[in-house]
Amino acid sequence: MKKFKYILMTTLLVFILVGCEIAPSIEPIGEAPMIFGAKDLTLEKGSFFDPYDSITATDLEDGDLTDQIVITGLSGLPINNNILFELGTYELTYSVVDSNKNKTEVTITITILLYVSANDSCDVVLAGYTLTWCDDFTGEGDLVDANGLDLSKWGYQLGTGTAYGLTNWGNNEQQFYRSQNVKIIDSILQIEAKNESFGGKFYTSARLWTKNTFNQKYGRFEALIKLPSGDGLWPAFWLMPQDNVYGGWANSGEIDIMEARGRLPFKVTSAIHFGGSWPDNRYTSRSYSFTSGKSINDFNLYAVEWEETVMRFYVNDVLYHTVTNWSSTGYAYPAPFDQSFYIILNLAVGGDFDGNILPNLSIFEQPVLMEVDYVRVFAKNE
Repeated sequence: MKKFKYILMTTLLVFILVGCEIAPSIEPIGEAPMIFGAKDLTLEKGSFFDPYDSITATDLEDGDLTDQIVITGLSGLPINNNILFELGTYELTYSVVDSNKNKTEVTITITILLYVSANDSCDVVLAGYTLTWCDDFTGEGDLVDANGLDLSKWGYQLGTGTAYGLTNWGNNEQQFYRSQNVKIIDSILQIEAKNESFGGKFYTSARLWTKNTFNQKYGRFEALIKLPSGDGLWPAFWLMPQDNVYGGWANSGEIDIMEARGRLPFKVTSAIHFGGSWPDNRYTSRSYSFTSGKSINDFNLYAVEWEETVMRFYVNDVLYHTVTNWSSTGYAYPAPFDQSFYIILNLAVGGDFDGNILPNLSIFEQPVLMEVDYVRVFAKNE
């Protein structure tokens, strides 16, 4: 009996295996359909958007399949009566299936901003705010230098920091800042890091500030910036106190709207520094991770909305960091962030921020550029 059961089970197993082998595989017939008009979009909050507008699908055998397009992701899109009502980045996927079961999918990103900037224009209206300062780097004006920089708005910080009482800029940075590393090309500010020896350093770059031209307490500070990737690169867009009313760093505060580590191109960081003077300083920071294929190598909008008792940090108008708690040793809240601050743009090499990593020389085979489309400052309306 046992032998019979064994033979029966073996026969069944062979039958199953043979049956699996000879089962025909079903493959789609013909070419997959095509979807046209689906592309990434950047739109203003409050604008009209029809997700089906100008989207078509065709197939060589079935012809027009437009009315069979299916969109997934609409439930997550902040839209009401075709009006976009919330900032952020969202994905929609368009799909269509032909009569032969061939399926095509196209995924797009919808980015909703407070406004979509016109190129080379400081004539911008932002609801609830008044524009107080702007540079879109047109290279025009009475005080524009040979690099195209408007000296009525910016100044150069040069050297290794010793002229400002900051050896290696206080962070073990390995570059010498020069004005020659700045250019305005096609209304874009370019700050270039170079592998060249100068002033005792093996790298040069540039650092711009507005200490002698502009400062402001509270408001929205923003810049549209494209950053380079590569080990040892440290670009930043940040604010420092016009006057050290509460003492040395970081008693008087620091606001880092954006800092990036070039070796981590899919992440940026914001931070505030406060507390006592070094080494009794403190800080609060948070990182933002890009999605949908974006990185620091794209133009992204970095911003802070700074009010008396709150700071909100944004990337592409996506809020990712809110701070309401800080201090200044010996002074009452909201010190130190109740004073005017000025703007800094710079591209450092090396330094403590990323463990003193230095670049691979191969990254300098192409220009290493921090590119800025514009910088704008707004004051919140009463």
